[in-house]
Amino acid sequence: MDNQDTELIKIASLQARYGLESRQAIYDRINGLDIKPVARGKITPQQLELLDKLDKHIRGGGAIADFPIQPEFEIPALEKLDNRLDKLDNELDNSENLTAISLMAGLVEKMMGYMGNRRSPLSEYEELEKAVTHKWILSTGKVKELIGVTPRVGKDEVAFVWGSFTFTKAGKLGNQMGWLVSKTDFQGQGLC
Repeated sequence: MDNQDTELIKIASLQARYGLESRQAIYDRINGLDIKPVARGKITPQQLELLDKLDKHIRGGGAIADFPIQPEFEIPALEKLDNRLDKLDNELDNSENLTAISLMAGLVEKMMGYMGNRRSPLSEYEELEKAVTHKWILSTGKVKELIGVTPRVGKDEVAFVWGSFTFTKAGKLGNQMGWLVSKTDFQGQGLC
């Protein structure tokens, strides 16, 4: 008998191992994990380990369908990746190297942008306060980016109010309308 054969686990023994009432319940788990028996009616110790984890997951209230299956490949150690990158670096000539570095820098910048997008909920107010202080004229697109809506006024109106800010038409800014931002004056309007 082969040594590998002695390590294999009989599927028939799993019903008792997990205290299940039917063998079908075992096969449901095996099929749910997409385990392929390595010999007729037998699985490997690694497959048994996965079934044990699933059993624990199910006893904790989980279901087969929501069990997180780990990938069957290992992520190489960082040292191995460094060695591969060094080897790759040596194979590239300078122009290719600069292209690779530029590409990597762009990817890192994009990733940092996603992580850095956690702005303060009041940041648009701070930006609008700056526009008021510096008397900046903002384009329609910039106003929409800041407040989330496009400023619109009626036919005979020149000002749009959003919260405590008033946006007054200030002529064209490129192909868009320019808006001068000011603080809305609520005095004498019965507001506390």
